[in-house]
Amino acid sequence: MSAYGLGELPGTSVFEAANIIQGETGQLLHLPQLPARGLGADHIGRSIGLLEALNVARGPRSWMMSTRPSRLSHRTLDFINSDLDSCEEVWGTSLETIKIQVVGPWTLGARIELNNGHRVLTDRGAMRDLTEALIEGINRHKSEVARRFRAEVKVQIDEPDLATLIDGKLEGTSTFDTIAPVRVPDINERLHRVFSEIEGSNYLNITGQLPNWEVARGAGAGAGTVQVSMNQVSGNEHLDGFGETLTSGIRLGLGITDSQDVVDEFHENPRAKAVAIARFFDEIGLDRSLLVDQVDIHPRGSLLEGTTADAAPAYRMARVVSEMLEKDAGDL
Repeated sequence: MSAYGLGELPGTSVFEAANIIQGETGQLLHLPQLPARGLGADHIGRSIGLLEALNVARGPRSWMMSTRPSRLSHRTLDFINSDLDSCEEVWGTSLETIKIQVVGPWTLGARIELNNGHRVLTDRGAMRDLTEALIEGINRHKSEVARRFRAEVKVQIDEPDLATLIDGKLEGTSTFDTIAPVRVPDINERLHRVFSEIEGSNYLNITGQLPNWEVARGAGAGAGTVQVSMNQVSGNEHLDGFGETLTSGIRLGLGITDSQDVVDEFHENPRAKAVAIARFFDEIGLDRSLLVDQVDIHPRGSLLEGTTADAAPAYRMARVVSEMLEKDAGDL
């Protein structure tokens, strides 16, 4: 069991974010993402900055495929490189493990438009090119981070638009542009390709949405760990899906904390969360030993309100709850 952050934090100081991550995360540090710094520092912009094989520029409505390199794309690379410099200064160059976060092909395909005004995901060839460029960019970024920090690098693929795509709720770019629901087998096939090409023990982030358990068991098998928001897991269908996914061997990251959480002096607040999780496992008939062996703890989703320091309580709570579950899961 480990506790960690998902990536996005409020504020604009990488040094402050790196210090909080180091002080509160526990076993697994992650590169901070600070979208408050502006366009190019957000999770979409940072991921586009890795696509050296494709030219993507900012259009009047969204990101768009371009025939020429964009100055904004160079800016996103500058953010990434300067962030690595700052984290290296705070963390040093000898870490055991570090996590990087990249937006996945389906969300990028939904957020980037072609020259003809349609979304990339509506064009099979464009999606293929985007996926290949993303894999190449991830592996290049992963190698650079590993070189700098002399660490094992894990990759978190963020797919915040997945439920919208599967439910067919993504709007077209015009009144006459209807986008059909994306089939779960297609979702799984593309994500599985990404995970197979980046290798290692990685993460699929589907927090902030109703989890699709077919995706969790399909693409999740390639990732190793699937991250979900526990406040989205309710009702028999989701409880069954949760249990089936965990017992199938997929590791689950449970999002249970936010910036309002406070670790009190006698640890009554984190104990209440740990007890709730342990009893949840009892209620759906799962052995509590799975909490130690196949579960991680993290915030429910992005922490973008307030200052960077305001995110620290969510990290601290995740770490303390994780420690309690690892030590006393059978006795809570």
